Amino acid sequence: MVRPLIAALIASLSLVACGGSSNPPQGPGASSVSAQPGDLPHGMVKCDLTGDIDSFIAKEQSPDPQTSKSMSGYWTDLKKAGATSAYAAIYTDTAAHCSAIKSSTSDIAAANYKLVVNFVVKFKDEKSAASAYMNDSLFGFSASNLRSGGAQPIEGTKTGLTANSMVVDQSISSQSFYIALWQNKTFDVILAVLNVDSAASKKVATSENSRIK
Repeated sequence: MVRPLIAALIASLSLVACGGSSNPPQGPGASSVSAQPGDLPHGMVKCDLTGDIDSFIAKEQSPDPQTSKSMSGYWTDLKKAGATSAYAAIYTDTAAHCSAIKSSTSDIAAANYKLVVNFVVKFKDEKSAASAYMNDSLFGFSASNLRSGGAQPIEGTKTGLTANSMVVDQSISSQSFYIALWQNKTFDVILAVLNVDSAASKKVATSENSRIK
């Protein structure tokens, strides 16, 4: 349900709605860049969907086959665009909520609990990563989604991330949303944080970004 989750986050903001590498690893990998427990508020639980993208797709097959199929298609497209590995990191505040978010019927847009959804994609080179950030869909999520909607994203170095980055940081009613998309060197990162305060959400993003060397 992660694609519907991201869509729900965007809709709530009134916006338009890792497998093994074929090359020897150099520098940090997608898993080591991804959100780590130490980046997060105390008490967050790592959900069992967390893992390389092939594992994530397989684990979604039973509870949400449509998302599994969609994510598989997105991953095929990203590999054609130069992606070599990808990793999903999913955290929430309880094991019960980890189970709930797998379901295609859960209403994440109405969730009142803390949730972190993070995808990190590593590309064969920096040019491919930059092109994907600017032009492609990253697991159904893209820069154009953020630019074309009702919420005004912060872009560029003002985000505290990189020149190729954008952030939407907004509260609506009893919910808060921090959504970041950025490219740094050979990595593209998608981060959605729900119901965590702005400073703590930004810490997750900056901590991830600092691990890209």
